[in-house]
Amino acid sequence: MSHRESQSDIRVQDLELVERTVGGDMDAYRELVERYQQRIHSVVLGIIGNFEDALDITQEAFIKAYNHLPSFRRHSGFYTWIYRIAYNLAIDERRKRYRHVEQTTGEVLELDRASHKNRNAPGSLLSTAAGPDESLERSELRSDISAALDTLSAEHRAVIVLREIEGLSYSEISDVVGCSKGTVMSRLHHARKKMQEALRRGGASAHSVAALEQNRQRGSGDWD
Repeated sequence: MSHRESQSDIRVQDLELVERTVGGDMDAYRELVERYQQRIHSVVLGIIGNFEDALDITQEAFIKAYNHLPSFRRHSGFYTWIYRIAYNLAIDERRKRYRHVEQTTGEVLELDRASHKNRNAPGSLLSTAAGPDESLERSELRSDISAALDTLSAEHRAVIVLREIEGLSYSEISDVVGCSKGTVMSRLHHARKKMQEALRRGGASAHSVAALEQNRQRGSGDWD
């Protein structure tokens, strides 16, 4: 089964669960929550930078989605819809509470714990380390990337997490953040560039700088 066919099957399954939920089947919605809550938390955490606050926003996103299920447009995928709800909540929260607050590296490093299932996704920043020193390199990379993420705006953090950690396509990210695919690519380009500059300024390891540059070059001509 191809990736496209697999995604299509998941979308059909999601829509069936949505229909059952609207009909009063709470077990169906519980299944949707279990299917996506870890991934949604990963995205929110990447924007907010605090593990517990991200849990609260994730819960809020699923409650809001449940309350608005009757208005859910069936031609959209549920997972893009719930991502969009969570994204908007996280962006609003970061603007309100974190505009002038520095995030600690320890909190941002929780991003790795939340997204461990996706770190080997193609193009993931966390999948670039390899070889006998993989564990040490990955640890350094996580630390350096976390510090660099702190220098980005909420919007730039979001597209980095959605693309590099969650592995969403540009079209999917476009649906989530509500802008064109070209704008998504532009944000990613600038976010990667700013992160690379932050890595160099912060004295990051040569491996981390090289990993981000490789990732930036790989993404520069990719429209998938």
